Amino acid sequence: MRSRLIMGALVVCLVAVPVGANATSATQPDAGPLAPRDECEGLPGYAEFRRQLDDAIALRDADALLALADESVTLHFGGGMGVVEWRDRLDAGEYQGWSDLAATVNLGCGVSENLGDDGEGAGYIAFPWYFPKPIGEDPFETVIVMGVDVPLRQSPLHDAKILTRISWDWALARYDEGDDDETGYWPVTTHDGVSGYVSEHALRSIVDYRLVANRQDGEWKITAFVAGD
Repeated sequence: MRSRLIMGALVVCLVAVPVGANATSATQPDAGPLAPRDECEGLPGYAEFRRQLDDAIALRDADALLALADESVTLHFGGGMGVVEWRDRLDAGEYQGWSDLAATVNLGCGVSENLGDDGEGAGYIAFPWYFPKPIGEDPFETVIVMGVDVPLRQSPLHDAKILTRISWDWALARYDEGDDDETGYWPVTTHDGVSGYVSEHALRSIVDYRLVANRQDGEWKITAFVAGD
């Protein structure tokens, strides 16, 4: 059941942010602490890298996408890697496909520690923007509640009492309790201790897909597109 959130749909939060749009400008300042944004603007070469990435996704141009990737790009922690394997996965239309990539990139770009303003150093950039940040507790239980004023309900029913509303923030999924197969609500507890249920369509695991890029010989190269740990 946990894998349904790791590989889950992102329909709720992505409708208003088409590929190629600036995530920062598409999000209101008060949308929530983890709302999509772009911390990478201003890094050398990033604007061109982002333009090419957005264009490749919009056109579903595998050649253009893989030209941005390191030859040994990591695709799976079990050993899956390389541009040839990534092309096969894209062509097959299976996991790690275009929709997964678009959903990940649309959540914005973040900068890790140890990355200088000149793009050099031991750090990296990543999509979603919050991936390099210390968020939540157990990464396999931490989920992002995507959207503004998402209702936290008292029970797993569409018309259940609303306990509070959550806007682009993290919570802990209570996986041991499971979800409601009929309504698709998951039990979660907010980081300030309120327990309730949120629609699975508004949840994304903190270890869902992320795209990582490193600066190599003056250019940004995608070095990983993975989910899980």
